[in-house]
Amino acid sequence: WRAIQKARGRVAKAVVPAVKLQQELHRFISLEPEARPDYISFYDPDTLEPQKKIRKGTQMALAVFIGKTRLIDNAKL
Repeated sequence: WRAIQKARGRVAKAVVPAVKLQQELHRFISLEPEARPDYISFYDPDTLEPQKKIRKGTQMALAVFIGKTRLIDNAKL
């Protein structure tokens, strides 16, 4: 959830390249003990097309392992 909030904060200020935001979020998640990002993706909520530029309204999906448990979430940024 904190990774989604962080992504929302980033795109509230400016359009961000997807690769850059993925890297930032991977580092952010990896700071937590036992947390391992599985995937972080960004897509258009209407067409489901992957997005290269992330802006407010883009949909985000992610999966993170905490120990052996895989948590999956998605949200509109």
